[in-house]
Amino acid sequence: MTADGVHPRRRDRIHLAEGFSLVELVMALALLALALGGIYALVVAGGRSAKVTNDFLQAQAQVRAAIDSVVAEARWAQAVTAAGPDAVTLSVPGDTLFSPGPYAVTFSYDSAAGTLTRRVGAAPAEVLAFNIVREDGGAGVVFEYFTAGGASLGSAPADLSAIARVRVTVVTTVGDVSRTFAADAALRAYPPPTP
Repeated sequence: MTADGVHPRRRDRIHLAEGFSLVELVMALALLALALGGIYALVVAGGRSAKVTNDFLQAQAQVRAAIDSVVAEARWAQAVTAAGPDAVTLSVPGDTLFSPGPYAVTFSYDSAAGTLTRRVGAAPAEVLAFNIVREDGGAGVVFEYFTAGGASLGSAPADLSAIARVRVTVVTTVGDVSRTFAADAALRAYPPPTP
């Protein structure tokens, strides 16, 4: 026993049971804050990545649907009545899956809006896909034309009656990621019937 009446072994147990010092508590809280900050940074980065991926997948799905629309109607088309690098007008006969009567459909690229549109006759154009632009800001849609033998007529053919196949190339850019999609279709009713 000591002068204060407490056994030395008991005094050691009392000292151990006092708890953590203020310095130890501050250090533990600092380490916890550091760990939580790192976890928060990972969660934020994962959220941003998920948003970019989702936006790009939506743009990609729109582009594929737009290309499918161009290709499907080109396959039923009888002739190309107007052709350029950023627009094509197809003459579709009346005996198709699309309409009970003949019609003209125009697919065009709006570079100011970055959209690919479809317009039937004089009706207002409907947007098929957004985010249609190359990474460098160039044209996001290019139409190319070919003869029945496969010879290229380029993007602005002089002889529309020679066009037997249409190729559409579409570039979509979301953030810093770009993808290029291309498809082509032979005109089903080529060559046009002679009267």
